[in-house]
Amino acid sequence: MDSNFLISRQPIFGSNINVVAYEVRFCPIEITADAALPASAERALFEMFTGSSLDQIVGTSDCFISLTPNGIAEGLWKLTPKSRVVLGLPGEFGPSDTAAQDALTLLDQGYRLTISDRLCSESLDLLGNRAHAIQVDAIGYDPSALEKRVQELRRYPAKLLAANVDTYDDLEYCRTLEFDFYQGRFVSRSASQTKEVPVNRLALMRVLAQLQQPDMPMPDLERIISQDVSLSFKLLRYANSAAVALPRKVASVGHAVRLLGMDLLRNWARVLLMSAVEDKPRELMTIALVRARMCERLSESLPTAQKESFFSAGLLSVLDALLDCPMEKAVAELPLVDEVREALTTRAGPIGQALRCTIAYERADWDDVQFYGLPPLPIRDIYMEAISWAQQLTTGLLS
Repeated sequence: MDSNFLISRQPIFGSNINVVAYEVRFCPIEITADAALPASAERALFEMFTGSSLDQIVGTSDCFISLTPNGIAEGLWKLTPKSRVVLGLPGEFGPSDTAAQDALTLLDQGYRLTISDRLCSESLDLLGNRAHAIQVDAIGYDPSALEKRVQELRRYPAKLLAANVDTYDDLEYCRTLEFDFYQGRFVSRSASQTKEVPVNRLALMRVLAQLQQPDMPMPDLERIISQDVSLSFKLLRYANSAAVALPRKVASVGHAVRLLGMDLLRNWARVLLMSAVEDKPRELMTIALVRARMCERLSESLPTAQKESFFSAGLLSVLDALLDCPMEKAVAELPLVDEVREALTTRAGPIGQALRCTIAYERADWDDVQFYGLPPLPIRDIYMEAISWAQQLTTGLLS
């Protein structure tokens, strides 16, 4: 992977709120904000969007990526596979501008294109009938104006993408307008403002609380897992899968605990329990796993860090979204060590700093990607490894 860029991905959801693509955002390293991106650096970036590098970033999903004017003029989009990549043209331009003509060339060669609804009407007329999607800033309009804008854009056959959908209220309103795609931070936020843990989540919390006990005897862990038939079945199925590749068949939960260890089984059980919440997007669990792995890996740069606590904080950082209640209430129900509790609620301490860095990287808030002097490239590599790890785990454990 090219060493000149930080790279992050943002999920794009379809009408059923399953991930259909990821937008890839990037930040050049050691290039000042007002400096032009060197052509050689941008070429290296686009050369990554082929083969295994593309799979590492977005898995089997489509990839949305924005072109710079130079990238369009240099034809860098020709380096990308048209079956996997959707190219974006940011900003505004007129129908006679070079960008518009380059966009037509791109479309003529069979590439998919996303454009902004902020384009002038002439540019929209030129490209809207051929574009793959038109992006609409959901928070850039009040509700009535957004409805009117969507009606105006329906005259084009392009799909409509609602961007900056940052709350579940935003999502629900945009869904009434029948957008085709949704993008924003709603997935990792609570769907309501209730101060209590919903009744239908209390059973989950009780089991999670039991699994959080740091000094739990092995028979107690076996009993807790065995009491949940679905959980036991899924754990044993995964323990016996090719992904785990144990030398012998696992016959029982107790056998799995002895072969794999309590910490691993405890983590698998927590992941399966949290993923069982049916009215939440599966991507929420992917986000939790990436955060858990990234926090754990960041902790390796600290000599006395307890890796398990960093992992727990990353995994549990979606509890407020999962339970639809404030994080303070969610963690009050769990027997967490103080360092993890404070990290989740106030981002205090080394664990909190790891979580802050991880979420900043996830959201491409590049200025906040910092962790005790660790250089940007190792953080980037940790993020990419966390994506691969989470993808492998979800494919086996949650399938």
